[in-house]
Amino acid sequence: MYNYKLIIEYDGKNFMGWQKQKYTDATIQEHIETSIRKLLNEDINIIGAGRTDSGVSAYNQVANFKFNKVIELDKFNYSLNSILPDKIAVKKILRISPDFHSRYSAVRREYLYKMTFRKKAIEEDSFYKIKFNIDFKKMDAFIKFILNTTFFRSFCKNKEDKNNYRCLVHEFKYKLIKSKDELIFTITANRFLHSMIRSILGCCLDIGREKLILNNIKEQLEKGEKIAVNYLPANALFLNKIYY
Repeated sequence: MYNYKLIIEYDGKNFMGWQKQKYTDATIQEHIETSIRKLLNEDINIIGAGRTDSGVSAYNQVANFKFNKVIELDKFNYSLNSILPDKIAVKKILRISPDFHSRYSAVRREYLYKMTFRKKAIEEDSFYKIKFNIDFKKMDAFIKFILNTTFFRSFCKNKEDKNNYRCLVHEFKYKLIKSKDELIFTITANRFLHSMIRSILGCCLDIGREKLILNNIKEQLEKGEKIAVNYLPANALFLNKIYY
């Protein structure tokens, strides 16, 4: 049995997320599995490194599948891309060690969130537009707090979590590109909860514009209480890199 690793790019805005669902075919995983099945004439189950939510895109999603024959990689990659939807592209296919698991072998996931302070004529649907002033010092204090936090129940939509809502956030930073009026956030962690990134960033902006107070957020987070934050839209969120 051979193990194959896929590096995948997709625009997730018109899909219902990565993971297969019972009542819709509009998922990234479903489209890729269906296309592979057509080429190999065999049912294949692909495993993704990150279960991106509905509307979230990816520059470098990683997945793997096993097949009992040697695949001619370049030819297969070309054929697969020729039948996949336009908004899904397999950038590379590699034959990998049998014990590689795209999800469980991963140690970190890195996401980008793209914001803009002005109207854009190009790629506007990939940015969140900020329409208010920000106190960056208040935002920096929140970021520092998150980097020292491990319990994220307050930022999760799930009613239960097998790891007790624990995550290790390794990196949380932003880059202000004044020449483009852009604000790009990077957040990296060992795992993320459902809608966790969009709620954290919504909270970050609300603190920056003084709609929320950091000390109140700290108290709510420690107690695991729900926080009334603005969940930022998924269109500006990108899975950027998986670390192994």
